[in-house]
Amino acid sequence: MEKNDILTILVSVTLILSLANLAGTYRMYGKFIDLTDGSDGTIPSADVGKLAPDTPNPPSGVRNTISVDDDPVKGDANAPVTIVEFSDFQCPFCARWFTDTFPQLNEKYIKTGKVKLVFRDFPLSFHENAQKAAEASECADEQGKFWEMHDKLFQNAGALGVTNLKQYAADLKLDTAKFNTCLDTGKFASEVQKDMADGSSYGVSGTPAFFINGVNLVGAQPFSAFDVEIQAALAGKPSPGAAPSPSAPPLPPSKVVASVDDDPMKGEKNAKVTIIEFSDFQCPFCARFYTQTLPQLEKEYISTGKAKLVFRDLPLSFHENAQKAAEASECADDQGKFWEYHDKLFDNQGALAVTDLKKYAADLKLDQTKFDACLDTGKYTAEVKKDEADAGSYGLSGTPSFIINGNLLVGAQPFSAFKQIIDAELAK
Repeated sequence: MEKNDILTILVSVTLILSLANLAGTYRMYGKFIDLTDGSDGTIPSADVGKLAPDTPNPPSGVRNTISVDDDPVKGDANAPVTIVEFSDFQCPFCARWFTDTFPQLNEKYIKTGKVKLVFRDFPLSFHENAQKAAEASECADEQGKFWEMHDKLFQNAGALGVTNLKQYAADLKLDTAKFNTCLDTGKFASEVQKDMADGSSYGVSGTPAFFINGVNLVGAQPFSAFDVEIQAALAGKPSPGAAPSPSAPPLPPSKVVASVDDDPMKGEKNAKVTIIEFSDFQCPFCARFYTQTLPQLEKEYISTGKAKLVFRDLPLSFHENAQKAAEASECADDQGKFWEYHDKLFDNQGALAVTDLKKYAADLKLDQTKFDACLDTGKYTAEVKKDEADAGSYGLSGTPSFIINGNLLVGAQPFSAFKQIIDAELAK
């Protein structure tokens, strides 16, 4: 056999064995990635653009087959490296990536023919203008000006109403009659939703999310993180891990003033450190945090009175049972058993239909009549939506996301990531 063939076989066998091992370790649920799932746990703050975990994110460095569909491409069609970006024009982390990382990527790799960038839409449900902005970019693409519109939208991310979108089309000298009709009729609404469905099937649940020759990299990572992956791809080497190198850490987190609302709390009320968790009961990355990191947090910080954990809801729109599961947890809280119910949901994440939710209430010996009425009438629908709206106002778009005394940390991060922030806060 040729030397290259032997190497290919050896690498393939190694990857298969690694996946089998990780599947057991992480209890993977079918899909894979998340952004703020902090794939390998090194992607810090939501402000770093991490976004949301939600279907298990394949371990960093694992290659996946990702379709480019018929979406806009920047760069040489025959470039050896393909980066597929899933993005949202109203997402502040996507805008940060556009301004901080993309220019360097464009100069070093795209313009030189080494990389092509494929843009796919992933408008998050709580960004009210994201869907139409995505459609507008498709309408501009129809007239050969996708990238010009793309730049306009990120440069004006705070003004994405339909009127604004039409003005940008005029600014770019598009055929405005054609553009307006395209936008008003929702000509590309289904195309945008197809991108989102594809993204979800790849495990994407937050933005921005990238696949570099199939290797996932999540969040508004610095150029160095892309540089490492691209160099490995160009050299035909295995992914080094889709994580920023220690010498070039991600962008520093910024403080966020976040409300605990009146949501469930675990721990001492007057604890020095407050951890606010935004989570989704159907998100596999949230389950990963629950099984792997929360026990250590409880042992070292929560049970010792040093930290308290506040749970807030962020059910992602493409998780069909997440909204009702969140409402059910509120109904259980009504009867003083939020945390018991919280554990039930994560322990049974594959069964979250309404009938299952009612059975768990019975298992916990809740007042069944009261619980069922609460759930069936949507008593806490507005409360869950309020949590979701608050998350959006803090720049969060994926799960799990955490705010630790104002410090953003996104994804199913390892205990060490929490420990670093908590110890720093306790030392103040």
